[in-house]
This record gives sequence, C-alpha cells and structure tokens, in this order.
Amino acid sequence: MSAEASPGPGKAASAASRVAGEAAWAAADAATRRFAAATMETLDTRETVQRLARRYAALANAQRAGYLFEVEHALSFNQAAARAGAGVRAVVSEWMAGGSQTAAADVLLVDGAKTVGQVQAKLMASASGTAHQIRRGHYTGMTRLVAGDKVAAVDSLLQRRLTMNPDGIGFADYADAHAHLGDSIRYGAITSQPVDLADAHRHATDPEKWMRGRVRQAAGREAAAAAATGAAAGAAAEAAIAAAGQLARIRAGETSPAQAALTAAAAAARGAARSGSLAGLASLVRTAGRAGQLPAAFGGGELASATATAALAVAEAGLQLAQGRIDGGEFAARGAEAALHACLTWACGAVAQSVIPVPVVGALVGGLVGQAAGTVIVQGLQAAVVIARGTRTTGTLTLEHELLAASLTTGLLATATATLGPRTHTGTTVLPALAPVREHLTGTDPARALSSLAALTAHHAGVPLHLTPAEFDAWMTEPDDLLLVLNPNW
Repeated sequence: MSAEASPGPGKAASAASRVAGEAAWAAADAATRRFAAATMETLDTRETVQRLARRYAALANAQRAGYLFEVEHALSFNQAAARAGAGVRAVVSEWMAGGSQTAAADVLLVDGAKTVGQVQAKLMASASGTAHQIRRGHYTGMTRLVAGDKVAAVDSLLQRRLTMNPDGIGFADYADAHAHLGDSIRYGAITSQPVDLADAHRHATDPEKWMRGRVRQAAGREAAAAAATGAAAGAAAEAAIAAAGQLARIRAGETSPAQAALTAAAAAARGAARSGSLAGLASLVRTAGRAGQLPAAFGGGELASATATAALAVAEAGLQLAQGRIDGGEFAARGAEAALHACLTWACGAVAQSVIPVPVVGALVGGLVGQAAGTVIVQGLQAAVVIARGTRTTGTLTLEHELLAASLTTGLLATATATLGPRTHTGTTVLPALAPVREHLTGTDPARALSSLAALTAHHAGVPLHLTPAEFDAWMTEPDDLLLVLNPNW
C-alpha cells in the first residue's frame, strides 16, 4: 500500500468537483445538524430527570409534578432553540451547577454567560391560589409560568383584580403578574410547549418513563430530517456495503484478499462520504453514539455485539477459504461487507462533525473505516487460524499470510490517516483524539476500539467545527498533487 499523489485532470475541473461535493455534504449536514442538537439536548436531560425522580420519590405526585413541570418546559424550549440554531438555553435553577432549590427564579434563560430572562413556575390546581402566589413582589419582571389549561382562568382573575382601585395594596404586583403571565417560556420566536395540569401529573407518576418517550420522539424527528436530505440513510449505507463487496472481488485478483477486503471497505466509505449521501446517516450516528447503540439503518443492537458478529463472519469465510470452498474474491467480498456493516457509521459520525472539504472528509472516513475494518478482519482471521490449526486444515498457511497482510495494512492505514487534514480543525481536534482508538486497533479487542470511536462521536456530537474562509481558500489553492489517495493497489 502507498499514499501517493493524485495527478487530477486539472485545477479547474478538480476545484469544481470539490466545490460541488462540499455543497452536497454541507446541505445535507445542515438539514440534520440542528435536529441532532435537539436530540442531544434531550439526551442531556436524562440525568436531571433521574436525579429528580430519586430526590422526590417520597413526595406526593402533585408536588413532584411541580418540579418536573420546570424541567419539561426547559427541555422543550431548548429543543426549539437547538432546531432554530439559537444560542439561548433554559436552565432549571435547582439542577444547574451551584444551583439552589429556593432560588426566586425557577428557570433562567442564558445566552453564553449572560442571563437574558427569568421564569417563576407555578403548577397548581386552584386558579385563585395560583393568581395569589404569582403576584408576589420578589417575582417582579419574571415570566409567570402556569399550566396550559389554567392560564385563561388565572388571567381572568388577575384582570378582575386590575379593575379595582389602582391605589390599593398590591395593585402593582398584580399588574406585573398579569403582564408576564403565560403557559410557555418565550424568548423572541423561541417558545416551550404548554403542559396541562393533568398531563404534568401523569408524567410525574414515572418521570423516567416520560423521559424515555421524549428521547424516542426527538430521535424520530432527527431520523425523519436525515431521511429527508436525499437518499434514505439505510439505502445509502447498504449501497456502500454492496459496492465494497464488488470492489473487493475485483481487487482480490490484484492483491491479498484480506488487503482487498479492508481497503475496499475504506474506498466504498470514502466514496459515499464524498458524495454526501451519508451526511444524513452521520446525524443518526451522533445520537446512536451517545446512546451506545447502532443506528436502526444498520439493524440496531449494541456495538460490541455487532463487531463480534462481523468478526465471526470473517472467521467463517476464512475457514471456507482455507478449505478451498470459496476463492479469494468471495472471501474479500464477505470480509468487506461484514466489516463495513459494523464500522461505517462510527467513522462517518466521528468525522462528519465538521463542514470541511469533502475530499478530506472522504479520505478521513475511508481511513477510519479501513482501520476499524482491518481490526475486525484481523480478529476474524486470528480465530480462523486457531480453528484451522486445531483441525489440521491444509490451507492454514494461507490464512496466516492473510492475517499478516491485514495486520500490516491496518497499521499503514492508521499512519496515513493520522497525516490527513493538518490544515483543518478536524486535523487539529478530531484526529488527535483518535490516538486511543488507534491504540485499541492494534490490540486484541476490536469491540473496545469501536467503543472508543463511539465515545469520540458522542463527545463531538452537535459541536460544529467550521473552517474559516481563509483556511478553505488556502486548502483550495494547494497543488492537485498533494491530495492523498489511500489505495493499496497504486
């Protein structure tokens, strides 16, 4: 294998291709990035709800509902803000760092380090009791948040009080409460969703069950947005897997079948990423990585289990190769398909956090898939060698040669990938964080390597790492012969 210069057909055609590819990727990624951020807001709220459920387990349901009411509104506001691309967030005072259960404001609206709004929430069955509580002077200027089905009755009571003597005691407090009354948290065009009293009580009977429902709902919206970007995520992934199998069959006649398998997987992933067809899938990966699951487009399931299944498939194909039941092309195809099925989404998700030139995105994705696929293939071949030796299979030496070829190629891919993108934020942020992943890839546990990659995906989820115009211009003016091509058959 070598990382060699790509001569390119010429600066103008090459630049046009890059710009078109980048536009496809950026458009698809932008369509899902905000939905992914909304999903992350939802996932981040899980721990708060778990703590709330433990802290208030012994309280009456109506009281627990009051505390959950604050979290519900903060969550729906933050989801709306994320989908709008706004920086403002709602933070429940009790659960923020250094927060207090007795703060005057139950919810703060913050934009960076600046507080831009305060909210006092009252979830009460009695409209008169609610009106009396929210008119207190130390809530002046705050939004008074009440249940959706109580706001009209409370508003009516406050208006009736304002028809009385304006010089009476507490008139200004009632006026302020009336002016700031609402059934949602609002900031500009961003608003939380109203919550009725009965619904709040129902959610409080099992807060964690309610939270699981919110996670499923947010992930569903994100999946819909991802699918709407063009090719369905599952179809794009399966197309890449099929392409890998076909390419591996061809390459098996030119190089080692094991090398053909892992580099064909890398090439198929690189091509899919460069076309932008997997940008929607990358959004699903951000969610899946955070939740520790494979995306539904890949059949779901735990990452470690999927990796073990892929290694088993490689081992089975390896034994059949040693026994002469299949040829090198079939082994290469089956190895590429199995490995790519388990590895593609995680590599795609780790790199797709940045809107960077698509040729670089494609090379990074291809390099990562090559490393991960190589590890799966190495593990599968190791198992096949052990079994072949134990059964005195005549083709054991063939498997040993394939194992060596796969090990060496995986290491070369790791070295080559580490040199990619030094002029981009991905090169300075994502790739250095891959060092532990590369260390696991040289070990004996591929599931651990891919779990590390999943953790990296989760860490960078929803964090855009945009290039500056100057950086992109500098990259575009580089000579064509500096493009890296990961091709073992060059």
